[in-house]
Amino acid sequence: MKKILFITNSYPTKNNPDYGIFTKEQIDRVLKNGVNGDVLFINTKEKGLKEYIKAFLFVQKKYKQYDLIHCFHGLCLVLAYIATSKKKILVSFLNSIENESLLNNKLLNNVFVWLYKYIAKKRRVFKIFKDKIPENKKIAARSFYLPNGVDLKYFNEISRVESCEKLCLDLECNYILFVASKNINRLQKRYDIYLEVITYLKENYSEYNFKELILSRQPREICSLYYNSASVCLMTSDFEGSPNSIKEAMACNTPIVSTNVGNVELMISGINNSFISSTNSPIELGDLIVKSINSESYNLREEVKIRKLTVECKTEELINIYQEVLDGK
Repeated sequence: MKKILFITNSYPTKNNPDYGIFTKEQIDRVLKNGVNGDVLFINTKEKGLKEYIKAFLFVQKKYKQYDLIHCFHGLCLVLAYIATSKKKILVSFLNSIENESLLNNKLLNNVFVWLYKYIAKKRRVFKIFKDKIPENKKIAARSFYLPNGVDLKYFNEISRVESCEKLCLDLECNYILFVASKNINRLQKRYDIYLEVITYLKENYSEYNFKELILSRQPREICSLYYNSASVCLMTSDFEGSPNSIKEAMACNTPIVSTNVGNVELMISGINNSFISSTNSPIELGDLIVKSINSESYNLREEVKIRKLTVECKTEELINIYQEVLDGK
């Protein structure tokens, strides 16, 4: 395999251990499987926007040493495209292009969306989408569908008694898990809807003793305890790409109730104790949670293998994409 430069603006740090952890794990996996490459982390979260300037100058100076540039996020694509000439670029969009940045300034956000779409149509640019390939033919050209995989060794089924004891939780409660890396108040995650669902459950199904359980900014090694302590993993997002928390819940055999976002339907369709809301209303989500708890158990962990959502499968697919791009698709 030739040499790849990975460019990302989302990567774990000591102060933010779950920030971009999925990107790091994906890169680590391909490097472990024989891919030769270097990582350029643009740490604007802790060091400010000047890091983009430093990264631009680095890429402009060093890019000819690499055979392919793999960018994570649209902003990294813009930087790599402007800083290079003729070099092949592969970009992993974390969400649909329209939702890739979501800045507070609507005009600026629209400018970035236009930029992403303009650059995505260029012949030297290849794209990975995590939910589905866009219908626009020019953007869809040279595109791949590749959600992240889940590590079944890291995310495993543990007894609920053991998990609750380690997290000091009450075994008599039905915990409803809300997962949001980085920040629970990220607008797309809709923590406000989650709270409405919890309120509805407590008011209408008090006999179930429902309680909140939040997983955010926790060390990776204890995440499985949260999934295994929960009765249901609830996703209330307005949009997603391919949410990792859904696959992690499946790996821990935790039932799922979700809004209809990203590729969630593809991942959990046909599973008898996991449901997708048709209205995304707090009432329907709450009722589906009760329905899930009263459904027969199901081996969601086995479904991860059947649907080829493991990290091993996705690593192999990504390496094949690298080879296809380098060979000249």
